[in-house]
Amino acid sequence: MESSVKLGKHVEDPRGKGCLDRIGSLPDELLGHMLSFLPTRSAVRTSILSTRWRYIFTLTSCLSFDDALCFRGIGSRRHIDHDRKRSFEEFVYNVLELHQTSPIKIFSLVCKSNYDISDLNAWVSNAVQKRVQEIYYYVNLVTDVPDALVMCETLVTLKILSDGYYGFIEIPLLVWRLPNLKFLYLAHVKFADCESMQRLFSGCKLLEKLNLECCRGFESDTDTDTDTDTGDHVIISARLLKVLTIEDCTFEDGLFEIDAPNLAYLTYTGNTGVKIVPSWKYSRSLVKAELMFHYYAKLSDYSSLEYNREVFKAAAYNTTELRLLSDTVELLLTLADQEQMPDFHSLSRLHLGYIPYDSWKYVTDLLDKSPQLEMVTFVEGLHHCYSCRAPPPCEPLFPFSCHAQVIEVRDFCGHMGALLHLGHLLKNAKLLKKLIIHKCRFKKFEDELQISKDDLLMLPRASKDCYIELN
Repeated sequence: MESSVKLGKHVEDPRGKGCLDRIGSLPDELLGHMLSFLPTRSAVRTSILSTRWRYIFTLTSCLSFDDALCFRGIGSRRHIDHDRKRSFEEFVYNVLELHQTSPIKIFSLVCKSNYDISDLNAWVSNAVQKRVQEIYYYVNLVTDVPDALVMCETLVTLKILSDGYYGFIEIPLLVWRLPNLKFLYLAHVKFADCESMQRLFSGCKLLEKLNLECCRGFESDTDTDTDTDTGDHVIISARLLKVLTIEDCTFEDGLFEIDAPNLAYLTYTGNTGVKIVPSWKYSRSLVKAELMFHYYAKLSDYSSLEYNREVFKAAAYNTTELRLLSDTVELLLTLADQEQMPDFHSLSRLHLGYIPYDSWKYVTDLLDKSPQLEMVTFVEGLHHCYSCRAPPPCEPLFPFSCHAQVIEVRDFCGHMGALLHLGHLLKNAKLLKKLIIHKCRFKKFEDELQISKDDLLMLPRASKDCYIELN
């Protein structure tokens, strides 16, 4: 018996009622929109369904090409053999040639193998000519950014990434003009010099979100006799920038100044080798900041520490939520005493990472200068030491004022050092309404507590309304 179903035709229902292939009867434009949510390889495969579907894939608004996924059996391979590389190149050219009538909103190009720069330029140029709005460009080996990306008036989102194991994408010394770009994401990108970086950001007047991850630039030339004291100075002037993320970037011999008066969200991760001048220091728009500096560079460059402390103070000026992760607490707070600690007038939520015992004085200073604080979260416990059984040092714990109504402690193991700080928090949090304790993820709660749960619930507390929740 014939069991095949033809698109767009009435198909007899086994229950005796007639029905219609509803997908096949939809308009071509709607079918093309549906195929836009599929990888281009899967969308092209629908052309074999029937003559009705033969060219529907050419109406898609999203094109995504990934050489590791287009052909079976090569997804885990770094390098594709010559024949398959040639097949991928022909596949991309054929799809782009057939896709002539419809505009492209999103263009994604992921190349795990090495391709000729002329081919990469041709593919990206085709998307630019179709007034593309979003480009995701990922290459595996060292190469230059296609010239077609330099001037694209319709581009709103641009992501340029490279595999860090194989090299960096080179940013050429060109005049970039991206008048409508709002989101720029660069990962493993190398700037030849400060001028190339300056030209890139000078052409992005409407930038609202910037993400720099593992980028490099401004490498010093030891063979020249130039005056290295002056260094290079890059100014990113983004008056509309709201979200800024800088992760593990290295810009040697230069100052990286960011003029972003409307910055609202800041994430900064890296070592002390990056010197950033925060021009948003007196901005009242910053509402959330996350800082994570690496402890290994603590004693390597004191001047860099001073710059990072300025970033810390700038982030603290008006932010309502602050995250200090990794070794940031020790790295930054030990640079400040009671007089130097900035006031956190607007801080309502605080997240603290690793806290050495001798840094608790500076943590209490921070709590004392946060009058609007509502919630404190210790994301890595209250006290870290090499052995949970090790007794804490015999040092006095000074009184302070904690205005938080909720304190959350994660990875609480119950050793004596953690219990000491927990009791100290309860004695100084007069407005505390709820204390949430999460047991250590790796050990049994009962084995690590050196007092019983009942005794833990009976710890003295300044707030009579405080409720302790054990998880």
